[in-house]
Amino acid sequence: MDLDKYLSFTTEEIILDEDFTTWVLHPDKESDSFWERFLDEHPELRPRIREAAFIVRSLQPVEPQAVHAGVEDVLRRIKLDISARKRQVVFNTLKYAAGLLILAGLGFAIFSLRHRVSHFPVAAVDAGTLNRGRIILADGSSHEFDTKQTIIQQTDSGIVMVNNDTIGRGRIRTKQGEAFMNQVIIPYGKRSAITLADGTHIWMNSGSQLSYPAEFKKDSREVYLSGVAYFDVRHVPDKPFYVITQEFRIKVLGTRFNISSYVNDNLSQTVLVEGKVRVVQNAVFSKILEMEPGERFVYSRKDGSATKDHVDVRFYSSWVDGFLIFENEPTTEVFKKLERYYNRTIIADPAVDKITFSGKLDLKDDLMDVLRTISFASSLQVTQGGAYYIIKP
Repeated sequence: MDLDKYLSFTTEEIILDEDFTTWVLHPDKESDSFWERFLDEHPELRPRIREAAFIVRSLQPVEPQAVHAGVEDVLRRIKLDISARKRQVVFNTLKYAAGLLILAGLGFAIFSLRHRVSHFPVAAVDAGTLNRGRIILADGSSHEFDTKQTIIQQTDSGIVMVNNDTIGRGRIRTKQGEAFMNQVIIPYGKRSAITLADGTHIWMNSGSQLSYPAEFKKDSREVYLSGVAYFDVRHVPDKPFYVITQEFRIKVLGTRFNISSYVNDNLSQTVLVEGKVRVVQNAVFSKILEMEPGERFVYSRKDGSATKDHVDVRFYSSWVDGFLIFENEPTTEVFKKLERYYNRTIIADPAVDKITFSGKLDLKDDLMDVLRTISFASSLQVTQGGAYYIIKP
């Protein structure tokens, strides 16, 4: 086994590792020697290893023979002092107590793991209800901006700048020593480019929210996303980068990828452009999925299914360059993306549900011009009624 591979593992990833669970449940001289050496070299990881081992043991079913033997031993002692009727009462009590203890341990382990994996540190905001962009700093101060393309930067010293204007500074920590979160909320019709203190670049699309600590931990970098964002993660040895959504978490060391995870969409997905990532759903003992460039991971909120396929990454990342590219995309999905990007209402006749669109849309154009491009290619009619755009066959 490789000693170094566990250095960047979270508790959940350690639990999911087959070599680790085999050691916990069926130790031998070789595995004992490996883990003794690992813990001697990395004593700071002892709490994490102990926690993972406890959860693995808690989730194991108790052997029926062992339970039976234990109960029989107790009953033999009880026979010496109490009547047959009392024996039966005690026997039933022991059975129920043993079952409750097992269930309690199992429930606690599952709750603890699930709570840590899926918990969001801040509540998601409905970005569609905002007219201006907003950044809430770790000290609680709130700042708004009205530019369509906003540049946000955080320096290594903690200074936060919006469009080159300094709006805040400092690192605020909780009583437990963890850094408070900065939040960036981008409403419909606006975008933002963010540079984190570690050099990672993030492009946020309309209607998205990003939360990240004012200062990263020593052994990892974690950010929380609701909406759509494109990441260009700076490689930092022994300090993996995590993007956490409501449905899954992505672990990378240095790579480029696009995530789409709007709360109101049926599908949540990530597309890998460059590098290599690992994806795991926010559920206990979910399978870890390795992704290669050109692959897409899709999670369905309807049935909880997860799939992986090969795609043309341009269709998912071109918005960063000011374009949308489609191939046989249902026009209803195209209109949904345009509504968010332009912050305009598009009303489509139900009859257009089965009509698709293929082509490239220049997002620098006026929305009416973009809709005319779609109408020409897909034989649709576009009219404007006040603040609305109406689409008919």
